[in-house]
Amino acid sequence: MGHIQYRKKTRAEATPSEWLKVGAQIGTAANVWAGRGDLVAYVGPGAGGEAPACFTPATAEVEVNVDIAFGRGATPETIGDMRERDTQFMWPKATGAVFHEALHARFSHWDIEQASRDLSPDEFRALLLLEESRIEKQGLELFPENSGFLRACVLEIVLADLAEDPLEGSGTKAAAALAALTVARVDAGSVDADDVVGLTETIINKLGDERLGKLRAIWLQVQDYIIHNNAAGMYDLAREWVRIVNEAAEENGDAEAGEAGEAGDAQPGEGGTGSGAFISGIMDELREAAESATVGAMTDLGDQQLAEEWRDEAKERASDANTEREHRDLARDVFGKGTGPGEGATRSSLVETRKPRGDERQAAVKVAQMLEKAKYRERDSVEISSIVPPGRLRTRAMVQGAALKSKGVMTQVEPWRRTVRKHVDDPTLNIGIMVDISGSMAEAMHAMATTAWVMSESVRRVQGRAAMVYYGNSVFPTLKPGQHLTDVNVYTAPDGTEKFDDAFKALNGGLNLLHGRGARLLVIVSDGEYVPSESKAAKRWLTECQRAGVGVLWLTPDMGRTAHMIAAGTGATVLTRMTDPVGSATEIGRAAAKALTAVS
Repeated sequence: MGHIQYRKKTRAEATPSEWLKVGAQIGTAANVWAGRGDLVAYVGPGAGGEAPACFTPATAEVEVNVDIAFGRGATPETIGDMRERDTQFMWPKATGAVFHEALHARFSHWDIEQASRDLSPDEFRALLLLEESRIEKQGLELFPENSGFLRACVLEIVLADLAEDPLEGSGTKAAAALAALTVARVDAGSVDADDVVGLTETIINKLGDERLGKLRAIWLQVQDYIIHNNAAGMYDLAREWVRIVNEAAEENGDAEAGEAGEAGDAQPGEGGTGSGAFISGIMDELREAAESATVGAMTDLGDQQLAEEWRDEAKERASDANTEREHRDLARDVFGKGTGPGEGATRSSLVETRKPRGDERQAAVKVAQMLEKAKYRERDSVEISSIVPPGRLRTRAMVQGAALKSKGVMTQVEPWRRTVRKHVDDPTLNIGIMVDISGSMAEAMHAMATTAWVMSESVRRVQGRAAMVYYGNSVFPTLKPGQHLTDVNVYTAPDGTEKFDDAFKALNGGLNLLHGRGARLLVIVSDGEYVPSESKAAKRWLTECQRAGVGVLWLTPDMGRTAHMIAAGTGATVLTRMTDPVGSATEIGRAAAKALTAVS
């Protein structure tokens, strides 16, 4: 077929620079479906010839003609990231074309040139025809959720292939070839039987029920063939296919010269010059089938996308519920005992307790004033759908609108959804504070004690809720949820490790930072010098905070190299050289306000 380039030629010499990012994303998706890591995608106008896409086994190259796959006028900016499921639903034809070529890359490992030498031209062509539905049957057993994408494009791929490599020979051969390319795909699961009803009737009229049944028995055997690197086991099936087709052509009186008789012996309307009219008619049936498949696929894909969104939402809610339960249990263990190190694994101890100085109280007032302003940026929200931007594009609505329009149903869809927020009278401010007491923080513990008190007092002044934990070899509370510090407490930092993961879970369980309402802020007082597993956990929870709308302020006494590395890409605000929290009160307050503003 035209989209399998077994002659080692590449139609696209290179991807245009503006399409490189899309090409890389398509290549990533194709490699996932192909179970490989070596596929390269060439993407751009004209790539892939007349077909939406093609595959070259010899060079592991997938080419995508964006004008056909995505439609003329598509640009890299309008396409989006083809690795994402929402984008794949937005471009079902392109997704199906790439998926089909990826299945060739996964299953068509047999030597195509060797097969062309081992078989006669008719037998080799029959093998290629049968391979199309074989790879799709095998692929949909692995990725059943992609059947709609194939349905949206495979019949158009057939049309594109036949435009480049037209059907030749008798009408009987044309009917058999189209049966392999269309009706066989119903058994493969990539085309719905309703899509090819008219085409199937035309094929039956030419071949007869019995012969079509014999051909179907062959393609069913081919579809179950799983020796992907050796096609020899399919040779006899290809030969039997040709024998049946030639036999039918002879009976229909349109056998080609040199095979079963002279084409001139055919009766008008059945063979000879009549075969041209038959091929023209059956191509019209194919075009109608392709349109039917596209419309049907668009409708079904809209329903499928909604079902997948519901399923993913249900999974996410179940996961969130499990997370909340785990964190509440840990918070109960941590905050259920008295404040201070207690009898845990930590070696930290309380070495100084004193009343706050005047400058420390002034610092708390400054921070509180900024927090008071920032917390009012947190708003209640309501989702509104509209027919025009701005907002988040709901691809399902677009897919359904396109399908309805194709059916002649004119209805207004609202594909854009946005969240409108309004101020509330007095949003609650929840702040979780976690202080590192591993050995690398030993020199900064006096400054960190002041920082902890200033943050606690500032939250009290704005009627917020705070909780505080210290973490080293274990986690212990220094401020239970809803309490406030009356004294500045200085602890030692002798521990050999830092349990960041447990510390965050305890804070989250006590304050419900990730799934709560109101303004929420996480303050981390640490140099970020963690073991790899704890650095990974810190990155994860900072990312979750960003997703959940929790502001993050990281205060570090050093240059902040590791803190910046962990916080990169999470939206967290990092302040370095925080060795004088009183002198830096304004800076801390502004940073805290910025962190809250950014997420709200």
